[in-house]
Amino acid sequence: MVYVNDHYGRLGNKMFITASAYGLARLHSCHLYISPQITKQMNETFILDLSPFLISTTTFNLIINNTSDSMTKITKSVACQYLPELTRPNAILRKHIFELRGYWQSYLHFSKYSEDIREHLFTARQPILEKVSKLFIDIYEQKFDFKPKFSLENHQSFKNQLAQSNWATWIGMH
Repeated sequence: MVYVNDHYGRLGNKMFITASAYGLARLHSCHLYISPQITKQMNETFILDLSPFLISTTTFNLIINNTSDSMTKITKSVACQYLPELTRPNAILRKHIFELRGYWQSYLHFSKYSEDIREHLFTARQPILEKVSKLFIDIYEQKFDFKPKFSLENHQSFKNQLAQSNWATWIGMH
């Protein structure tokens, strides 16, 4: 099982640790548990779909409190580094809880599942799309005296509309 309880940092740090945990759980075909503090914050911005890997808090508590079938906990704390040994078979063993701590900010922990992560983990909620759309409309009005109409079907279509615009080249920065 891959486990995240570390809820330090802001949204970007939580996105990285969630994506890393998801990537490791997928790679090793194991369960995933992310603390409610993290999922609550992530769900305010995104439609977070971690199924079928994510287990509930109730299930997690049953597993860790089961005295007849004990689990070994391994904690790995990193600061913006990639751990290639985690991609090897059996890096996360059965009956082990692998806890992620720190700042898991290497995309290599989840690059194999990038498309799934974009489509299922970090899909913006409608109010967020509306807020971002308004920001871009205001920029277009201010800079180009033009008010575009954006379709807000989903974040990917909105992103494509911005990318296909002939009015500006957008560069994302963190």
